[in-house]
Amino acid sequence: MPEFSYQGINKAGKLIKGKMDARDEGELRMNLRADGIRPIKVSQGENIADMDVMALLGGGMRSVPVQALVSFTRQLQVLIGSGIPVVQALEILSDQTSDSSLKKIIITIKDKISQGAYLWESFNLYPLVFPKLYIALIRAGEASGSLDAMLKRLSRYLEDSDRLRKMVKSASMYPIIVMSIGSGVVALMLIFVIPKFEEMLSGSHQSLPYMTQLVIDASHFLTRNILYILGIGFGFFYLIRRYLKTPEGRGMLDRLVFKLPFFGAMAQKSGIARFSRTLNTLLSSGVNLVDAIDICTATMDNAVLEESVRKIRTEIEAGKTLGAVIGKMNVFPKMAVQMISVGESTGNIDKMLEKVADFYEGEVEILIGGISKLIEPFVLVFLGGAVGGMMIAMYLPIFKLAGGAD
Repeated sequence: MPEFSYQGINKAGKLIKGKMDARDEGELRMNLRADGIRPIKVSQGENIADMDVMALLGGGMRSVPVQALVSFTRQLQVLIGSGIPVVQALEILSDQTSDSSLKKIIITIKDKISQGAYLWESFNLYPLVFPKLYIALIRAGEASGSLDAMLKRLSRYLEDSDRLRKMVKSASMYPIIVMSIGSGVVALMLIFVIPKFEEMLSGSHQSLPYMTQLVIDASHFLTRNILYILGIGFGFFYLIRRYLKTPEGRGMLDRLVFKLPFFGAMAQKSGIARFSRTLNTLLSSGVNLVDAIDICTATMDNAVLEESVRKIRTEIEAGKTLGAVIGKMNVFPKMAVQMISVGESTGNIDKMLEKVADFYEGEVEILIGGISKLIEPFVLVFLGGAVGGMMIAMYLPIFKLAGGAD
């Protein structure tokens, strides 16, 4: 019989690793459960270190688009809600899924479940695809027999989170795109339009106004050094991008964004909305508060909020209430603190967290609308001032020449 390596949790809650002979993986899992061991990872011909690396890398698969994951979750919920067994539902979805990576993952998960694995155990092999919150809710759904309801809740959570993320991203990218287009228009004028005016003015043999000479000098500098400027610009962008991918760079950027007008408030309120939505989803699914906060930490996309949520867990484990803990943190607005405290005192914290998430998502939408309206006049002033200023500077000698002719 083949030898399998396994990793599991015994009745005392301790993690154990070992090897066992069995005809197949299904028999191995049955034997382990008979011995009071709940298997987490099972593999044939591999040691546990290899299995840990494979799980760390997401089973060797890349992450899949959020929309593909949302579609898979919703379709799986519909199939299971219709009474179709999990293995058959996964087989149907593997035929319908267009994303190649997700298709391979579904097939692997189906095979694992056919051999006796739990659904959450199979999902847990792909952490790059299925986040901690996903695994926690699937596990709670399997344990309580309400997998259909958990999948429905997951679908809604993923859709709401993706919508909020897209709103914040579009608002953040808007000024960058506007500045890039404006700078590109100014650069093109300096390279292609201003030299034409210079040729026309060179035949007049007159002294040029200071403003006109300044624009012509800027055109000469840009034309002669365009390759160096582009090279330095791309190099600087590459280095900054690499630095921002590091924990130190990400933390520095997030702290800087928090201090900016408008964008700081947007980052804060979107983070509070995400935290509240995630915590609401977990608590209403039966996950205990400490584990729920731990999962919330992994879902935060802002270093400032991530540090705050990590501190919350420590305080909660010490026996303090959630409202009392977040009330001492500057990143949580007073309204959010009051609403969560009221929810704790009335025993309806999950419903109150949902209201907090809805409120601050609405606030983010209002802020994004305000930012868009604020940037539009700035675009007109910037582009109009830059282009109009250059045109006036180039026409000044022509006006001067025409006045002299009179």
